[in-house]
Amino acid sequence: MNTRSIATWVVLLLATFPLTLAAEDLWLAVGYGGRRMISTDGIRWEITGEWAQLGGDDSNNLMSAVYAEGKFVVVGGGGGGSTGGGHILVSSDGKEWTETKQDKSRINPVVHGGGRFVVGTSSYPSGKLMWSDDAETWHEGAPIQAKGLTHFRHGCFGNGIMVLVGNGSQKQEDGTQKPIHWAITTTDGETIKSERVDLAAHGEIVFGKGRFVMLSHEGVVQSTADGAEWKLHDDLSREKFRSIVWTGSEFLLVRGDAALKSSDAVTWEAAAVKSFSDIKWSDGKRFIASGWPGKMLFSSDGTTWEKAPPMTDNGINVVVHASK
Repeated sequence: MNTRSIATWVVLLLATFPLTLAAEDLWLAVGYGGRRMISTDGIRWEITGEWAQLGGDDSNNLMSAVYAEGKFVVVGGGGGGSTGGGHILVSSDGKEWTETKQDKSRINPVVHGGGRFVVGTSSYPSGKLMWSDDAETWHEGAPIQAKGLTHFRHGCFGNGIMVLVGNGSQKQEDGTQKPIHWAITTTDGETIKSERVDLAAHGEIVFGKGRFVMLSHEGVVQSTADGAEWKLHDDLSREKFRSIVWTGSEFLLVRGDAALKSSDAVTWEAAAVKSFSDIKWSDGKRFIASGWPGKMLFSSDGTTWEKAPPMTDNGINVVVHASK
């Protein structure tokens, strides 16, 4: 066979079997004990890093992750005291990890947008931000001006802004401490655009179709377009949903055998999704869930679930996806 014939054969082969060159799926899950594990099919997981087993609410707890600029960036820590320090870890493949930052306080969450990584650091009298363009070199960011915004919990990017939320407490005129749920916004981590301290609750936050939607641990649902003006969804909050995801085309709120979907965060309808574990990731066709402590499940339809092979216990906080 001459060179021209070989080239023709290769072209025909690629045209006939284009899926052979499809990007390989790669998921990263992180959680307690510093656990990091990867999967290429959403079912079988390989533990690539871990500091403790079983992990607790301490510096080993990895709480937030993103995939951006060709790398995974993972943050965590907490618990307070000498065991409450924070970490920033970076990996290009989910296997080999480099710690690029340590802090005496928890680092959480990590958000990426506009070519920049921003993290929150919990501290007193309020938390502060750090930022980086490469997740390797980190710079001191903006401090929160209001007092009592001590604990960062979650964050998300959309509409050109980063919204970070958390909880804390503020001293009242009578000397008592009032619990607060708060939100701040920034475009770059160097300046804070808005601060709110009167939210009904705080929790997991996702973005899609121009809206942020947040679900608290208690099931409270709130939404915003800019992180400054928030709407409380009383009707949705009464349902006590447990999981929220943005699939790339719609929002999903799930609680056991009840689920709702919406493409705009305004009009909601029943969804054919059922999960008694927390759904951590979905693209609308595939679903990954996790139950305590770190029991992984996969579904191709949102109703029938396959259990992952058994692994040692460590709770999972977040799952992110990257195309390789």
